[in-house]
Amino acid sequence: MNCWRNWCAITCAESCKVLGNLRYLGLDYGDAAIGVAVSCPRGIVATGVETIRRSDPSVMKPVIARLRERIAEYGITHVVLGYPKHTDGKTSARCVKTEAFAERLRRNFKRLTIALWDERFSTQAVSRVMEGKRYAEYVDEMAAVYILQGYLDRKNNDNIQEVRKMDEQLLMVDENGNEQPFDILASKESNGIVYLLAAEAPQGETGEEEESEIVHFKCIATEEDDMIFELVEDDHEDFELVLGLFEADYEELGIEIEE
Repeated sequence: MNCWRNWCAITCAESCKVLGNLRYLGLDYGDAAIGVAVSCPRGIVATGVETIRRSDPSVMKPVIARLRERIAEYGITHVVLGYPKHTDGKTSARCVKTEAFAERLRRNFKRLTIALWDERFSTQAVSRVMEGKRYAEYVDEMAAVYILQGYLDRKNNDNIQEVRKMDEQLLMVDENGNEQPFDILASKESNGIVYLLAAEAPQGETGEEEESEIVHFKCIATEEDDMIFELVEDDHEDFELVLGLFEADYEELGIEIEE
């Protein structure tokens, strides 16, 4: 049984490396309040966290300090900041303030990726859903949820489409440059993530028929638009999930999987 944990996958002649889960913080920036939301560890679902109240818009240290706490608490890797364009798509005066805030975030959190996301209609949509005084204090927080969820939905949909465009073979390369191709037998989607069922492809003429090793890969996209492939073995948290996803494919292909 080969161990591919220390190998990386390349497709379209671009090398990738295995990374951990990405965690996103969503922000709805305003002079009086900043709504805060966070993604689940898989980067699929956004959840409201809090609203940071601001008595003086010119004072930023308390805001940065609070965000630093949240970033550490949730292990944030990326920040998605609502970008308040006008309904016709033109930039607004608030866009200038948001851009300045984004730059401040970049200076204070150099290891994080800061992205601007068109937030048109997010606050209005939340206000309509949460009418009444008792919901007023949650509007900014929920606007941050709308912003982040929109970003996650687009990102995950783009990732799925990218995986579907892949060739029928996946090439694995280790740190010494040794290559091993895998034939992609089937693909399945679950909660915005694509999983592959693959078989080790024979290399060269051996004169003997060898049984191909069957493996599963979890497809993950990076912010740099690279696609990475994480091996799903029996100790992986998604192992039981992939067994269920590909159950019909095992039967159709005559594959026996040891659980």
